[in-house]
Amino acid sequence: MYLTNEEEAILAGSEGEAKAFAMKVLVNLGDLESSEGFYPIVSAHVSGVSYHTAGEALIRLLEELNRMGAKVTVPTSLNPAGMDLELWESIGYPPDFAKKQFMIIELYSKLGIDITCSCIPYETPQSVQSVRMGDHLAWSESNAVIYANSMVGARTNRESGVSALASAILGKTPVWGMHLDGPRMPSMEVTIDGSMKAHHFDLLGAYIGKHFNSIIPVYKGIKKDVSRGSLKHLGAAMAAKGGHAIFHILDMTPERDLVQKAYTDKHIVERITLTPEELDDLKDGLYPAPAKDIDIFVLGCPQFGISEFDRLSGALKGRKLKMGKRIIVYTNRSILGAMEEHERGVLIDAGIEIYNDTCMVVTPLRSIGIERVGTDSGKAAHYIPRMSGVETGLLPLEMIVELCVE
Repeated sequence: MYLTNEEEAILAGSEGEAKAFAMKVLVNLGDLESSEGFYPIVSAHVSGVSYHTAGEALIRLLEELNRMGAKVTVPTSLNPAGMDLELWESIGYPPDFAKKQFMIIELYSKLGIDITCSCIPYETPQSVQSVRMGDHLAWSESNAVIYANSMVGARTNRESGVSALASAILGKTPVWGMHLDGPRMPSMEVTIDGSMKAHHFDLLGAYIGKHFNSIIPVYKGIKKDVSRGSLKHLGAAMAAKGGHAIFHILDMTPERDLVQKAYTDKHIVERITLTPEELDDLKDGLYPAPAKDIDIFVLGCPQFGISEFDRLSGALKGRKLKMGKRIIVYTNRSILGAMEEHERGVLIDAGIEIYNDTCMVVTPLRSIGIERVGTDSGKAAHYIPRMSGVETGLLPLEMIVELCVE
């Protein structure tokens, strides 16, 4: 990997121990990926926040970086923590877990990182500036990566939490993968024959992720009035089931020239057609149903934005949840603060539980008494059984509401 004289000096310690450590991490990554140098980045987004998923190793790393005097040099945001940082006690998280989680948040804050705890930095109002087409980023949350690359046309690889943090400290990232045109080009055309409902986007993403891992698709036939929430779920499911970091939608996503070049250069080598009915038939193979009835439903993976709250309110139609049924929504404080107070009140009065700072994937569900859940998220249905050992069923949001209301 080629380094400038300044970068060689940083690696040797000219700007302190923390930057030397960060440079070593990124040079090792760059050598592994045959990178020829660095690009400056606009922002970073760091995953590896929940004590449930990262444990003591994360605390040791952050303590060491703080000892070195590390500070981020570009706007940097943080992924969800393992619990609601205000309601944790009333929800039932163990005090020992909470103590460790607060320690992690404080250590990140000392590095200069925005501690909003959001997995949707492309949507959350916060200190990280809005990203634009062509911006180079170092983001490490899979749904955020695929959304930024696909829907914005920004450029970021699927960073690890450590490499994103190293890039945040240095303000640059190795040039490889999604930072270049070639690896962003589609090689597969997926035609949608029929009108897709919201839940079909989770199934479509899961199917492509599972059966065409890392093959970049261009989707054809998706209607232009599709909601942002559906596209968030499409990308999140693709990234969870497969290794995807980008997709394209014909005549919709911003990199039209790249898509046209793929067709002109005959780079599209595979074509398939799927109908909504076929996607429905594939569901049980992608997400086996739990053996017993479900009374607790978790929404917000990726975290809810304003449009998803509006959709939930519309499905409720002023009705309340019946006794014994729970719907938990995960979001972040910036989104919740942007909602009208009346709208929040209507949801809470209906019996909806709204948790901030966390999500169902990175929280220890069993420790708060949850052993079986339903969700509208393909990403959550993929990860919850693996990370918490909790049976998970996938259902459309509107069906979840109908199962739960009086």
